[in-house]
Amino acid sequence: MRIHPFFGIWLYLLASSALAETVKWRDYSIHYTTFSSTLIPEEVASAHNIVRSEYRIVTNVSILKDGEPVKAVVTGSNSNLLSQLFTMTFDEVTEKNAIYYLANQLIDERDTLRFTIKVQPYGEPDVYEFKFVRQY
Repeated sequence: MRIHPFFGIWLYLLASSALAETVKWRDYSIHYTTFSSTLIPEEVASAHNIVRSEYRIVTNVSILKDGEPVKAVVTGSNSNLLSQLFTMTFDEVTEKNAIYYLANQLIDERDTLRFTIKVQPYGEPDVYEFKFVRQY
């Protein structure tokens, strides 16, 4: 049986949701997580232009309002222990019942990254910024 590429990544992200964190802002729930790109099956990664490597991670952000997915402008950056700053480029993935934003980036082995993510839901005049740290 062949898995549709969009369904495949949605299924993976759903399965890894235990690793996701959530922040609340106004009426929005913003879910985010990062994980190794090697956890995504090759076919699914290819369909989403995600480079798989033990030295690459994927950051996933999704926004919900009243339990429904919301489109947004998502931007971000992170810095490592050497204070090198990396701009993240998020691609929107829209499925039947989900909208999420994915960024794929190179990391160094045994690194600590400090993330800054900005989310502006469509129609919302304000931008929400949150920060988190991950060790790889």
